[in-house]
Amino acid sequence: MVSVLVFFAGFLVWYEYTYSMDTVIPFEVNDPNLETNVLIASQGSRFKDSLVQNLLRHYKKDTIYFKVIDVYTLFTVNIDKWDALVIINSWEYGSPPRNVKNFIKNHPDQLHKLIILSTVGSSNIALEDVDVISGESIIEKTIHYTNVLVERLDKTIK
Repeated sequence: MVSVLVFFAGFLVWYEYTYSMDTVIPFEVNDPNLETNVLIASQGSRFKDSLVQNLLRHYKKDTIYFKVIDVYTLFTVNIDKWDALVIINSWEYGSPPRNVKNFIKNHPDQLHKLIILSTVGSSNIALEDVDVISGESIIEKTIHYTNVLVERLDKTIK
């Protein structure tokens, strides 16, 4: 019995170390008084960080204010302040983390502002009334998913 508990505890530590995301340190790009405001809520990982940097690089010459936050701080967001929200996070078992699910549920009248990219192995994810982009965290596919995010963001803010 003790060996099973030790094995299980070891597995949990390994899983957390292997699959946990880094915390995103919030930062801003451009003047918050600009006409267009975009919030990016992400988890920290090499793939997700690359997506965020590629998005910011793409819009470098545009007059758009960007704020980047950790996805787990979504509960602090006043959605009315933003023209678009890009959420980049991992889903487990085909479902978003509770805080993302609650954020979506609490803003049913503003779902048109949400652009969600979920890094999962399956493309069969869906949320009612929310368009979700799903893909694998494969660094070589960063450009592809950046282009998909840019296309969706352009439709939302322009």
